[in-house]
Amino acid sequence: MLKLYDAHGDIWYDIVQHSQKGERDIFRKYQLPKFQKGGVMGGTFVMWIDPPHDEDPKRRIKEIEKAVKQELEDAADILNIVRKYEDFEKGTKEGKINVMMGLEGLSYIGEDIDQINYYYEEFGVRTMMLTWNEENALASGWPGDPERGLTAKGKEAIRRMNELGMVLDVSHINDKGFWDILELSDGHPVIASHSNARAVSPHMRNLSDDMIRALAKTGGVMGMNRADGFIHPDKAKQTVEGLADHVDYIRDLVGIDHIGCGFDFEDYVDQAALSKNGIDNEDPAGTKGIESAAQAHNFLDVLESRGYTREELEKVAYKNFYRVFKQVLR
Repeated sequence: MLKLYDAHGDIWYDIVQHSQKGERDIFRKYQLPKFQKGGVMGGTFVMWIDPPHDEDPKRRIKEIEKAVKQELEDAADILNIVRKYEDFEKGTKEGKINVMMGLEGLSYIGEDIDQINYYYEEFGVRTMMLTWNEENALASGWPGDPERGLTAKGKEAIRRMNELGMVLDVSHINDKGFWDILELSDGHPVIASHSNARAVSPHMRNLSDDMIRALAKTGGVMGMNRADGFIHPDKAKQTVEGLADHVDYIRDLVGIDHIGCGFDFEDYVDQAALSKNGIDNEDPAGTKGIESAAQAHNFLDVLESRGYTREELEKVAYKNFYRVFKQVLR
């Protein structure tokens, strides 16, 4: 089975939920079996301020930090935190799940840009999104004011990330913010960790053709998102085959080198936490054919059935994102 890297997962959300019930060693019990069954060898695990906790993000991030630190201690024998590219090779040799730490939205830092350094050093965070769906002191998420791009502090945050060697992630930001980030990318590849093609599914969380072309020009990669509404507005097409349609479209537009996996699985996320996600009629059971990490490999199987070569499958599975990480991480 070809192994894959999932560039976006809310795993720390699951850890916090179980941790607050008094549980320990959570990933091993709830997530590891699914990763193993689906051939997921690693992924980007993000700290995300889930509703309704977005009303007090500073309090919530401290709860998340506490749970993450405990889980990393409990699961040290199975999770390998990637701080530099060589850590991928180290984790693979040790038979561990490679984890890149990420932040999905920075509402809790306000204008304190130095906190980026704190998360970089304390948790090994190597990729960040300035915003989730909210408007904050740095930028606006896709539902916010379309005329509001990055603030002065938001631009400072991007420059700081570039200085540290962090991966810039444009998923969730509004269109104006997208173009601001690309202008400030300083020659680094930019990713959209979990966004699809707007031409196939006209949701504003997806990228337009011009955005896809511009992202590809940086050498960046898009992670295919299996959330129903991002695949297609027609319920009948909200399947793993429908997700593969996005790969076909993007390959024809900019080539296979800019496509990866960023599934954003929600099989473990409480529906109340998804209330502000902006996806209408999301099936709580998961997208047909790719309901959880346990079915992740079905995505590659569909692509193979469509004639994708082994080399192309490997690029989508992990090599494209690994190329970006090798270029950016220090």
